[in-house]
Formats: sequence, C-alpha cells, structure tokens
Amino acid sequence: MVDVAFVPIMCNHCDNAPCITASKDGAIYKRQDGIVIIDPQKALGQKAIVDSCPYGAIWWNEEVKLGQKWIFDAHLLDQGWKEPRCAQVCPTGAIRSTKVEDSAMKEVADRDQLEVLHPEFGTRPRIYYKNLYRFTKNFLGGSVAVEGDGMVDCLEGANVVLTRAGIRIAEQNTDRYGDFKFDKLSKDDGPYTVEISYSNRQKEVVEVFLDESQFLGIIYLK
Repeated sequence: MVDVAFVPIMCNHCDNAPCITASKDGAIYKRQDGIVIIDPQKALGQKAIVDSCPYGAIWWNEEVKLGQKWIFDAHLLDQGWKEPRCAQVCPTGAIRSTKVEDSAMKEVADRDQLEVLHPEFGTRPRIYYKNLYRFTKNFLGGSVAVEGDGMVDCLEGANVVLTRAGIRIAEQNTDRYGDFKFDKLSKDDGPYTVEISYSNRQKEVVEVFLDESQFLGIIYLK
C-alpha cells in the first residue's frame, strides 16, 4: 500500500515575514497587494535573509551575491496579468491565485478545508494547501483475506473499526481488494486498536503504535 505525497514549498508571502525583519535598509518589503519583494539592489550581500525563512523558500545566488525567491510573478501582474504564470499554465488546475479580503479568504479556507503550512511558525502565511494532511499526518492501512480449499482470497465487506483509548475514531468496510485505510492520524496520540470482523468469522484485533504511516500487511480471518 503506497501513498506518496508531494508538497511544493515556495515563498508564503507572510504577513509576519521573518525575512523582512532580518533584512536591512528595507531590502525586503511587503507590497500593498500582499506580495513580499526582495529589492535586488538593497539586498546585495545580505545572506542572513536566506536563513531567516523557516520554510527554506529563499536561496542564495552566489554568482550575484543575492538572496532570491518566488515573487508571485509581481512583474507580470503589474503588466496586467490576472494571475501568476504557474496558475495560468497548470493543466490540471492544481494552482489557483485569488485576491480577496481576509474575511472572504477565511470563508474559502473553511469551505474547502484549506490549511497553511506550519502555522506554529507564527508567520501568518498567505499560501493555502488542500489535502495537506497527506503530508503532515499518518495513515494506517491493511488488507483482509481468508483461506479456504487451498486458496487465499480478498475479503470484501469486512468491518474495520479504529479506536484509541476505548474511543471509536473511525469505521469502514474493506473494498473489493480487501483493503482498508484510515487517514489523518497523529503519531503522538498513543496506541491505536484495529478491530476486524466479518459475519461468523473470528474477530481479529491489532494494536498499533503509529510513529509513522503503516501498512499492517495481510490480516487473515479464520
């Protein structure tokens, strides 16, 4: 069971940007539209701004002695473009840009279940992610099978209940391949218990300490 998640990390155009604080002589500033800009003249030689970004979104151009980052294609927006190039050319619509008031953005984030990356940094980032749990949380999965007449077969419709400290967290039935998968699990919440049952077969109980995402392998019901 493989679940691969990729997270693009770029300048978050933070409202409380550490790079602005770390820069000297106004070398980095936030425009009225919210875009954070590095002044290529004033920022020359200021390598400290690279380490100031907790997201690692600023890199050092040794050739020109300048910290650089994604500027939200501000130069194109100033020319009349409605969105940055990445949002315009993405064939799957995975990237979207929008200019709205904070209250409207909160409504969008709540409605679409959007999250910011590392809110604990306190930077108040402006980049929102959907399905971020696939990167920040763990999953727990497995396959259920039965043996009979010398054959092994996937068991569809087995009931799988996930509990922790006696509290039911989630429940689902195995699919046609006998698979089950629980998402959005935290590793620091203590041991999880997986209970698998089907008709008149013997129930199987598995206890798991979830330090990272786990596939329990094939679990046979007798």
